[in-house]
Amino acid sequence: MLKYKYFAQPINNLVTNQTILYELLLRQWDEEQRCWQIPATFELTPAELIQLLDCAIKELNNHHVSINLTARQFANPAFQVAISRYVHAHLLPRELTVELVATPALSDLRQLSVGYRAAGVLLAFDDVGSDNLFQQIKWMLPYVNTVKFALQNMRPLGTATTDTIVATLKFWFDKAEEQQMLFTFEGIESAADVQLANHLGITRGQGYYFSKPQLPVTFMQQR
Repeated sequence: MLKYKYFAQPINNLVTNQTILYELLLRQWDEEQRCWQIPATFELTPAELIQLLDCAIKELNNHHVSINLTARQFANPAFQVAISRYVHAHLLPRELTVELVATPALSDLRQLSVGYRAAGVLLAFDDVGSDNLFQQIKWMLPYVNTVKFALQNMRPLGTATTDTIVATLKFWFDKAEEQQMLFTFEGIESAADVQLANHLGITRGQGYYFSKPQLPVTFMQQR
């Protein structure tokens, strides 16, 4: 049986440098290499996902987390039911965010977002501006609470941010502000990226500048 675990990466308030929540990122144990790797598939069952989520939350001692769902998982009502039941039993409203890594069908988003909202679960579009383009998701934005702009998808690691990237970042931040949505700036690698965020008024950031994904217990030890 494959062995999975959630690693955690903080999303910080760029003004106070305090952690707002942790994104939980799936990893698979590689017996041959004796290390945790990005898995070949993310298609967990609802029961597997809930078990891993519960374990990570207990290890973090922080209930503010986000998880990623594939398009297939999000379209499966069993995930909405399982996640909603877990939240009702163990979490408070707005403590869990479900990130959509791929664009769902609008009909699925309309239908399933009702159950998630009723449970107090926030929905987020990941990778806007790169994988999820405005023309693809503009009619879906009223059904989600958060958008995440992934700088790492727009430039190679360690290279400069171009004016085109900055313009795209500002476009998405402005859209989020217009619709009163939360906005997270992903892929922050340097103090210059933080300065860019400050210049634009962005207050939520995530990236290697703060921390790589690590075992949840690591963050308990840093307290």
